Amino acid sequence: MIKILKAPLQLEPFLDKFGDLFTKPSYRSFRDLCAALSVCDKSKTVANLCDTMADCRKGKKARSSYNWFFSDANWDENEVAQRKVDLFIEHLSLKDDDKILLIIDDTYNEKEGIQTDGVGKFYDHSKEAYIWGNNFVTSVIQSKGLLIPHKAKMYVKDEHENENFKTKLELAYEDIIEPLKVPKNIRLYIVFDSWWFSTDLFNKCLNLGHNIVCQIKSDKKVKINNIMSYHVKDMANQIEDKYFIKTTINVRGKKKTYYTFEKDVILDKIGVVKLVISKRKKDGTTKYIISTNKYLSSKEIISIYEDRWDIETAHRETNQKLGFKDYQLREKHSIERFIQLVFSVWTAILLWELDNPPSMDGSKTRTMGDMIDRVKMQAAGETFEYVMTYFNLPVLDGGLLYILKSLGLKI
Repeated sequence: MIKILKAPLQLEPFLDKFGDLFTKPSYRSFRDLCAALSVCDKSKTVANLCDTMADCRKGKKARSSYNWFFSDANWDENEVAQRKVDLFIEHLSLKDDDKILLIIDDTYNEKEGIQTDGVGKFYDHSKEAYIWGNNFVTSVIQSKGLLIPHKAKMYVKDEHENENFKTKLELAYEDIIEPLKVPKNIRLYIVFDSWWFSTDLFNKCLNLGHNIVCQIKSDKKVKINNIMSYHVKDMANQIEDKYFIKTTINVRGKKKTYYTFEKDVILDKIGVVKLVISKRKKDGTTKYIISTNKYLSSKEIISIYEDRWDIETAHRETNQKLGFKDYQLREKHSIERFIQLVFSVWTAILLWELDNPPSMDGSKTRTMGDMIDRVKMQAAGETFEYVMTYFNLPVLDGGLLYILKSLGLKI
């Protein structure tokens, strides 16, 4: 396991932006834990994160202090989430009418026992089976092809008449959508799949001035000219193939071809939206996607909805590389704080890479996994240099140091 003596180079400028959200002792814990999360090769439990910090590290705290940081320290993980968004928007230099996507979904984490808050029996559609564990409503902020994980809020079933119970739709709106602040000149689109479709959620988002792009189910009724009413599937079956337009877009680096038909329709209790019927000849699938911004083209609407997959990427990579689901904390509040630190490390590394782009040598774009591996290499190099200096040994431009520098590490 890598032992660190300070926050890796890639994290330092980012973490400095959060000092005002914490007391000085809590800010030190925030820095320590984010640094450890970025390089720890074991399960990201508090014990292993603490063990990742070298014993000679100045200011290292006892494990109980780091546990206290998650459970009882006076700081607001929602403020941390908003600060991440502010820094992301600033780095992208978004202009008037640029788009930001807020993608909403949920994910599961299998857990044994009953001691952890929110643990219960859930049906996981990805596995087509019931699992025992936690369920989180999650969100991602995306713009210009880049994404950061935003928030994860635990869903707790209403099995014990919990007076604070919220449905997943209420969690999505009250804890994620409504509190999010973006500049007034930026267009925010809420993106979700058909499970999340709700007239109440739709209207609440519209009242905030946001746009929505989402899929609807095939049996959803729509009206044309406030007279004719159809299930969208029946409507699609009446449209001849010659009226579908070939539409090609880039999806995660690959070209996809769709055949689309668009029509302004009326949704009951919502109003006029643009409906895009999208067919793929390759696999025979048909999707029904709506946009509250009727001025978007079919291509733009399909592209926005395809970006919904970015949240699956965030689930996978934050779990595999940063231990999103490694928590061994019991309280809902502590777990959501832990996850917010994981999301903060992701954002720190991405923003550093934006400020320090790779050389234009024809190599492929680095994934987040590649970026995190570079942080680990950087931390190993910094520890190596510390050891050499501590024992008054010469740090020569050769051997391991040369190799590390040749990889682009700033040692």
